[in-house]
Amino acid sequence: MENLWSVRRARAVHLLGQTPHAEEILTFYVELTEAQEGLAHHLADRGLAADLLTPVRSQGGGFPRLRVEMLPLEALAVPFRDFLSRVSDLGTETIKEGARALLSQDDDDRLDPLRAAVHSWRRADETEEFHFYARAFLEPVMTSMVQADSMAQADSLAPADLSAPADSLTPADSLTGAGSSRPADWIENFCYACGGPPQVAVLRDLPDAVGRRSLVCSMCAAEWRFQRLTCLHCGETEADKLPVHTAESIPHVRVDACTTCSRYVKTVDLRKEGNAVPLVDELAAVELDIWAQEQGLTKFRANVLGL
Repeated sequence: MENLWSVRRARAVHLLGQTPHAEEILTFYVELTEAQEGLAHHLADRGLAADLLTPVRSQGGGFPRLRVEMLPLEALAVPFRDFLSRVSDLGTETIKEGARALLSQDDDDRLDPLRAAVHSWRRADETEEFHFYARAFLEPVMTSMVQADSMAQADSLAPADLSAPADSLTPADSLTGAGSSRPADWIENFCYACGGPPQVAVLRDLPDAVGRRSLVCSMCAAEWRFQRLTCLHCGETEADKLPVHTAESIPHVRVDACTTCSRYVKTVDLRKEGNAVPLVDELAAVELDIWAQEQGLTKFRANVLGL
């Protein structure tokens, strides 16, 4: 299985020379993915991701698969401290100072950003002072947990019992291991695996659907099908109220806006750029966020860097 973080990092490096507006952002993101990869390896080596599953698994095969509000945060206190120590040497002085401020707190108080993040898990808005550190830390935690859960599900089911047909699996599924436990009829605006809000939409052609739209979770990178011409926030379906905006600088990424609720999501069209990594290409298309904000639009879910 390919490594999710190395794939993201390689894509960010590739985009550095193509998206000058995002050079500083992508440079920091490359460093951040190294820290996230180190955390993911730590969770796997210690078996911690699998250990965390017992208290958070939904009973009876319900969805979302994981009840994040039940996450035993005390078990993550040491990994969070170590992650902050690494982040305190990365990025801008503001990011470094924020990490050091958290490191100066006692063990229990340092967990407050994680508690706030878990409490507001299903909400797309993030206003907590230290939300970046919680988000950056919980992304590899949740990705590792979803992968461990999906692998356990796959091991316990016969091939005929798996819910996702082979030709419907996506690159995100292959990286996270999320395909085997994905419900075939899941079309909600939150993740079937961890319940998190989506970060980005994706368009691709599949054998059974031309231009199929799917959403990618902002937290665990799981992907699921979603209706075309439908606002993620308010459910608007009238085409004339769902304008699209593109930029010549990065033509395979676009803004899907809604004039009814003034929200937007960015969409990565894999038919135009098959090598795109949606969560990375979304991050690199910062000029689209600037344009959307100038139009008075609010992003459905800010990315890990708060953009």
